[in-house]
Amino acid sequence: MKKRIISLLACGALAITALASAAGCSGQDDSIKLTVWGAEAQQATLLEMAEKFKAANPDKKYNISVGVCGEGDAYMNVSKDPSAAADVYGYSNDQLINLIRCGGVAQIGGSYLEQIKSDNTEESVESGTLDGKVYGYPYAADNGYFMYYDKSVLTEEDVSTLEGIISVCESKNKKIGWAIDDSWYTAGWFFTFGCTYSVEYNDDYSEKKVDCTFNGEGGIKASKAMAMLTSSGAFAGKGTNNDTIISGFGTGALAVAVTGTWNADAIKEKLGQNYGVCKLPTVTVDGETKQLSSFKGYKLFGVNPHSANLAEAHKLAAFLSGEEMQKERFLKHGVGPSNKVAAAMDEVKANPAIAAVTEQNRYAVEQSSVPSNFWNPVKAYGGYIIDKLIDQTTYQEYLNKMTEQIKSSISA
Repeated sequence: MKKRIISLLACGALAITALASAAGCSGQDDSIKLTVWGAEAQQATLLEMAEKFKAANPDKKYNISVGVCGEGDAYMNVSKDPSAAADVYGYSNDQLINLIRCGGVAQIGGSYLEQIKSDNTEESVESGTLDGKVYGYPYAADNGYFMYYDKSVLTEEDVSTLEGIISVCESKNKKIGWAIDDSWYTAGWFFTFGCTYSVEYNDDYSEKKVDCTFNGEGGIKASKAMAMLTSSGAFAGKGTNNDTIISGFGTGALAVAVTGTWNADAIKEKLGQNYGVCKLPTVTVDGETKQLSSFKGYKLFGVNPHSANLAEAHKLAAFLSGEEMQKERFLKHGVGPSNKVAAAMDEVKANPAIAAVTEQNRYAVEQSSVPSNFWNPVKAYGGYIIDKLIDQTTYQEYLNKMTEQIKSSISA
């Protein structure tokens, strides 16, 4: 998921508080202590899973604490001090190289590796693999975005094109929530028109060379497409996020929003029988019609090689990413499983949000090997488009600046 800034201190403080509380209640000093970092919305579920892990291993005494650290923040927090980071933590696959480079993620082998490869889709396993070595326990295959809409406002035909969406929303005084000022979402507009990036790495996985074509003809067309949306009175403006999307559908102000599966249940609750989901629409620029693209990726559990209980940390990561826990994660949070058996459940196949992200993934770009200086320049450019600080006379100038910033990327 997109980046949410949480400091290492914040993650650690939450974990330590949970650990101290557990120790104070039990009075145990001889237990195996493990800390898990995970998404804020799944804290209660992680605690329940930790209890199930302990129940499944009654021959040992475990003291497992849980702290908040979103998958998109894993590298930022682990790299501050890997020795102080959680024993097990969730991460999005685009951070793999950086986590390896900072010495914050352990290689997986033996029976755990065999189980991972046997149980999960090949693509999800590959997302945690580098140079033939596997560093992640996959647990989610839905890290992408698509479109939600209010069926009382728009038809299936309306939502098939950006032009149709804008026209209907303008006529009915409804808003379109699309985080053009968030680089995770902004990037998709560039991918739509053929823009690419690539990274060449040194032996230590530091960045040797970054290439980026966002300032080519495709970048101009992407800019025009974004401006088509942001210049409309139906555009919701800056600050589109989970809270504004859910509240917007609740009040009826919002008719369309682009987000992921993590908001599915809340949006469905607000829209009821008018709950609609679909892939992103097409857009036409300079007579050329293109299907809008997006990022796609996976989420995995990484094990900290500095863990004082390394073998037990692997055991916990394997449990948390296993078939039963993936089923539970789907049923409680709508997370799309990477486990083949869990993904084959009737409930998963019948889930509209999972179907929508699967369809959108046909047009998505794998979120891997992202240049380390990619996010901020792209975010800034999206903001310029929204604020109308640039137009067709200055697109090229600002695209050149953004691209040079991306290409000047240096591993931290």
